Amino acid sequence: MASTAGPQLKYADSSTDELMRDLNRLPLFMTELDQTDGEGGSNLMLEALQALAYEGSPVEIARNFKSQGNERFQVKSFKDAVEFYTKAIMTGLGKPEVKPTQGEGADSTNSSRIEELPDNMTAEQEKEIAEAYFDSKATSGTKINLNTTDTSEAAAKDAKELADIVTSCYLNRAACNLELQNYRRVINDCAEVLKRQPANAKAYYRTAKACLAIDKISEAQECIERGLKLEPKSSYFKELGIKVFQRENYLLKLEQQQNKREIMSKHVVHI
Repeated sequence: MASTAGPQLKYADSSTDELMRDLNRLPLFMTELDQTDGEGGSNLMLEALQALAYEGSPVEIARNFKSQGNERFQVKSFKDAVEFYTKAIMTGLGKPEVKPTQGEGADSTNSSRIEELPDNMTAEQEKEIAEAYFDSKATSGTKINLNTTDTSEAAAKDAKELADIVTSCYLNRAACNLELQNYRRVINDCAEVLKRQPANAKAYYRTAKACLAIDKISEAQECIERGLKLEPKSSYFKELGIKVFQRENYLLKLEQQQNKREIMSKHVVHI
């Protein structure tokens, strides 16, 4: 007679920690990335889901990564959100971030794929990687549509949406890095936004906050002034402007105290 106990017997003698570790290998219950199957092998279910993330057109892929980034941002998982926004940006720039598949039928010499992308890349580095990707495609015999006369409405719409996604993800990634206190990266990402959308008030606001955090007072003031020109009634810019003013006065007082100490020390030496 077949047992009716079911699969729960597997965990009859397991601790809670062991049960949670096994559940974490299932994508539905995953709270942190687990690339293994718990027995030294790979997590096939996770690999399958990761592969699905790159199915579809560039617009669909970028849109999906942005959506996942937004979801992670909402639950304050900022590092994960940065990763998804970066993938969306790279897809929008023309470089799908796919790891090489090693195994039966895989081309391990495919140089058009890059295994890892550091999360601290500058915009210029991202652009270089995207260009290198297309160069490798051109030299590997893979067909690329270079027909620049394709002005169909659908193609133009996709191109615009991709550009919008890239800009939005730069801005969202800046918000994440503000939370992570990666202020230089905030400034770099907002600069990319402003190249594309010079009248983006949020980019000025986040740049100003990052500049204030690293005591770049004049730069923060400049961003606030530009932001107020775009949104004259914004309470956010006005409140941030007060904080910048207070910080400037505090730093000025510190400087005056330091100067006094230096003068006093020189006076004591001469006596």
